[in-house]
Parts: sequence; C-alpha cells; structure tokens
Amino acid sequence: MDKAWQDVLDRFSYGIYLVTVLSPEGFNGMIASWVTQCSHEPPRVALAIRKSRLCHEQIRESGTFCINVLPRESAERIRQFKIADWRKKFDACSYSPSPSGLPVLDDCIGYLDCTVDHTIGTGDHTLFIGTIQSGGMILSGTTAPLTTADYGGVYRGDK
Repeated sequence: MDKAWQDVLDRFSYGIYLVTVLSPEGFNGMIASWVTQCSHEPPRVALAIRKSRLCHEQIRESGTFCINVLPRESAERIRQFKIADWRKKFDACSYSPSPSGLPVLDDCIGYLDCTVDHTIGTGDHTLFIGTIQSGGMILSGTTAPLTTADYGGVYRGDK
C-alpha cells in the first residue's frame, strides 16, 4: 500500500477489543480493532480478521465468537493475548463463560456473544457478520473503552 494512504488510515479511530473463540483444543483470544455494529434488527456486528490468524480458522470452524469490550486501563495487560502459545493466553486472567461457553473477561466493560451468519472475503481479511445471541454489561459506570488512541495511537494488527 502506498505510504501516504497508510498515514491517513493510521488516523482512523477504532476501539480495541478482545475477540474470544473456542476450538476443540481450547480457548483462544486475539486483539481486534475492526469491529462495528452493522444491523439493529436483527442485531448484528461485523468483525474483520486477517486470514493468516489462528482465530480466523477457529471462528470459521466453530461459527461463534465473543467480543469483549475492554476498559481503557487494560492497554498493557492485554498484550498477553499476543504471546506465541495461544493455549496459555488465559492463564493470567480471570474470566467466566458466556452463555455459549466463550471466555468473557471478568474486568471487561461488556460482551457480545455472536454466531456467524455471513462471511465476506475482503482481501487479506475476512469480514465475519455475526448475529448477537446474548450480551451484557460487566463493569458499569464511567469506565471508558480502550481505543487506538490509548494503545499507542495506531493499531494495524501486523505488529
């Protein structure tokens, strides 16, 4: 991609979320920023995942994912979800199962439990369109969500 275009894209503002999945081998989680609501009725969200990520294949196979909305204070702590051994990502955190059995961090703002309805290839990512099956607030009050501004200003997903 032309560098000038990337500089503009780096100025886009996104939330930083933890997407959790369940595979036959266990739980996995990854940091994601390309997440958005895309329908109110039925309630749906869109999630873009790079095709080379393990979670990509796990979402394809399971047909489910859970979006954890992270508090601003978690910027450093969530780096544990970038470790090489994906089976150990949840060792250092406290979580509870969502209604579909996916990890929900005990200190997240809230979560959305989703089933995949559509997939759209978009180049090096797949756009997973998920219908929200359940969700809820975990922390309430004035907790602000984590954004790219809190996460070093830029999150390209390739670092």
